[in-house]
Amino acid sequence: MTYSTEIDTVSIQVNCSSLEEQQGISFMLGRAVTEYNKVYIRDNILTKEREILFNNNRLGTIRLGMNPLWNKFTRQYDDMNYYVAVSFYGLKSHIGILDNLSIGCLFTVCGILNTFSIEYVFTELDVCLDISVKIDNVLAICTTKLPRTEYHSLNNSFYNGDSIYIEKFTKDKLNYYSQRAYVYNKTKKENLNYPITRFELKLQKLFFFTNELDSETIINALSRYTVMYFQNINEKNIIIDKYNSYCRISKRDIERIGLDRYKLKPDVVKIEKFINNLKSYKLF
Repeated sequence: MTYSTEIDTVSIQVNCSSLEEQQGISFMLGRAVTEYNKVYIRDNILTKEREILFNNNRLGTIRLGMNPLWNKFTRQYDDMNYYVAVSFYGLKSHIGILDNLSIGCLFTVCGILNTFSIEYVFTELDVCLDISVKIDNVLAICTTKLPRTEYHSLNNSFYNGDSIYIEKFTKDKLNYYSQRAYVYNKTKKENLNYPITRFELKLQKLFFFTNELDSETIINALSRYTVMYFQNINEKNIIIDKYNSYCRISKRDIERIGLDRYKLKPDVVKIEKFINNLKSYKLF
């Protein structure tokens, strides 16, 4: 059994002082992406996004938006914030040419912003463990739970047999939380010819309202979860029964249950290198 740590989704946002600046930055990013990578951009009239495409495969999007700003003195919305949001989904789809192009486009976007010292913030990031086994051999538990968050029991978290959701969120409120995690059948999603099960931690926009993007905050978020591999399914069921016998779980209880015996550890160095390279990369 092998496994790897991956970054799968990255979204950034550039806040602009005017409509003209917004249009200029959007044009600059689009031109850089197409010139430095073998991709093209198509305007999607329905979603009002600019799609970054390769052979009709969507690698990412550039979206223009605006929202009113609240003036605490006048107690009114009396100004407008314009922004450019860029998102890249599927940086690790296990389809080599698409993965390489997606990462290249992401680094091009951050690189040109870094080159011209244009400030931007991260609004989304997915950190994953890709495990070369079937989903039945994997178990993920939130061992340090967030306040005001409900969690599925380990016996009641399957959805259509292909995904296991850890937090108990309704679909209409998925974006109202800072982070959420789940396990799913990556083989089926990407139509691969070998087994891959993915644990994915989604750090969402609210997470970055209170946290800067650095390796320490990501690792701290990951440390709330314990992802395990079981060669023997009976052993997995024993662990589930032990875990469910506790009303509340402490660190001492985790040791008693013996989770560390099966635990998969994320590659901290790989995460650190990716974040540092992304924030420091320049085109010229």
